[in-house]
Amino acid sequence: MSEQEHERIITTGDAATIRRLSAKHTRRSFLVGGAVAAAGYGVSQWIANSIPVGELQSGLRHVLDFDASVNRAVFGFRELAPTYSMRRARPLRLNGVIGLDQPLQLSSWRLQVAGVANPQASPHYAPDITAWEYQYGEADAQASPLAPDFKSAPAPAGGTDLKSASKVNGLPHLSLAERFDQMTQAITHKRYQGTAEAGASASALDIGTPGLLLSMDDLLKLPRTELITEFKCIEGWSEITQWSGVRLRDLIAAYPPAPVIENGRARLPRYVYMETPNGDYYCGYDMGAAMHPQSLLVTETFGQPLAPEHGAPLRLHMPIKYGYKQIKRIGLIAYTDTRPDDFWTKLGYDWFAGL
Repeated sequence: MSEQEHERIITTGDAATIRRLSAKHTRRSFLVGGAVAAAGYGVSQWIANSIPVGELQSGLRHVLDFDASVNRAVFGFRELAPTYSMRRARPLRLNGVIGLDQPLQLSSWRLQVAGVANPQASPHYAPDITAWEYQYGEADAQASPLAPDFKSAPAPAGGTDLKSASKVNGLPHLSLAERFDQMTQAITHKRYQGTAEAGASASALDIGTPGLLLSMDDLLKLPRTELITEFKCIEGWSEITQWSGVRLRDLIAAYPPAPVIENGRARLPRYVYMETPNGDYYCGYDMGAAMHPQSLLVTETFGQPLAPEHGAPLRLHMPIKYGYKQIKRIGLIAYTDTRPDDFWTKLGYDWFAGL
């Protein structure tokens, strides 16, 4: 129907023609609307019945992975998070304490680094970094993690060796929990088994993994960096905070990963993995995110040593990621070419978590 004919019908008020045209459009709208509703229902059922991947339906997981690929393609870890003046900075609120349930003796802390190139040549080399024993209990006399004596791990009260503290007929007396832990280690060849909601990490190191054991003194030899950036929580709140420490990229430069040979050429591994000393909390990152100039291994906030509840002696601040990727009390950093396990991803969250 021409525009002139349509205008004539409206002007003359041809009721019969108007009803006929309205009925035609109504039927068409009903059919189109019904088809769209049926398609929407089919998609929703496909998503609802798809196999869960990390407690999230695979259909939705594919959407998150697609979003991550778009973020990588568009931004490529090149964009910088905004920085602010000191007058806008506030102490960070307490949130997220998984992996912090036991007070850590700071003088027993070491940063385990795995996947390093030629680790045997380093004075920090250890043939099995998983054998390092962290000590827990009341806070030790070392109030600041920034100037500790790291020459040796502290002995238990009275100077007794924990491994031989309690014996029956000359053999170590182990609790049921210790026996279960030994059995689990024998079966899995993994030392640390997370006990929090997400369970053990599939990326936990095998017993006997060589690498480096770094002290806080070793870290503090790297260039010091300060940032005033915004911490954004996926719960919907955010705070601008002052952070000090060493850039993750400077650590990677000082203790570089073993190269991956692909098509005859060497390249960096694709990922970095981190976990707490007890393995309860763990996160994985693209190497590009780890090399971002604002990815910071934090030792201080507002000029004071990092508080235990905020992850002393070392935590991650990565302002291009949501807060659940900013792991506290880091005990392990590992370079890997396999995408690492991630605590909250196993509970339905996004692995990439980019802003």
